[in-house]
This record gives sequence, structure tokens and C-alpha cells, in this order.
Amino acid sequence: MIDPNNLINITGGLVADPELVNGKILKIRIGVDYSGSDKDTDNNSGYFDVVYYLKDVSGFVSKNATFVGTQLDQSKLKKGSTISVVGRLVQERWKQDDQARSRVVIVAEHLTYSGRSAKSSSDATPKASTPQASTSVPSSF
Repeated sequence: MIDPNNLINITGGLVADPELVNGKILKIRIGVDYSGSDKDTDNNSGYFDVVYYLKDVSGFVSKNATFVGTQLDQSKLKKGSTISVVGRLVQERWKQDDQARSRVVIVAEHLTYSGRSAKSSSDATPKASTPQASTSVPSSF
């Protein structure tokens, strides 16, 4: 179970094909467009590294990991695919050239794959038929 104080839920598009390490660890990088950002600025999207364990140390494979593994085997999970991730943030630390380094990654507990690219899903939505608000505020606030 994920600690509710360290919970992240994010949806974005894969910016590169997934990398499978030792048949157990899936490494992906997702891009997310920020709501309400100016399209002509450099601050309109973010990129996040995600790590997903297909098998735990005991060799257990969850139903979700089986699904993700099948998508990988069939080459359906690839650059441009839209995915949703539920997970937690982890700070990785190491030494390089006698300097302390660190970075924050998302360790996915559950991964959902929509099967279509982010570009094709936005192109399918008619732009003139839906009015756009100037700011985007979730209804739960």
C-alpha cells in the first residue's frame, strides 16, 4: 500500500520507447503539458522519469505487471502512447566524480495504458465545438 503522504497520480505521453532492464524493471519517461500554460513559452510542459517493477524480489508478478508485460511483448507500449501512473516519489542518491548527486523519480505502483498516442487523441477532438475557459480549475476545489 502506498503511503498517502507520498502519492502521485500523473497522466502523460511517452517521450521515448520504454527501456526494459533485466526483464524486471521498466524505465520510461513521460511528458506532461501544464494546464493553463502559455503555448509559446518554454514553461509549458514537464518531463518525468518513471520506474515500474514488473517482478518484485521474490518473483511475484501482479495482474497489472502481467498486463504491462503483455503490452511490451506486443510492442504496443511505445513512444507517443498515453499512460497514467499511480505511484510514489523516490529520491535516488549516488556519488559521481566525488560529488554527491541526486534526482527524484516516480516509482509506479500501477500503470494504465490507453493505447493511443497523445497527438492522435487531441487531433480527434473538434476544437471549434467546445468553448475554452481562460483558466482551468478542477471542480473539486
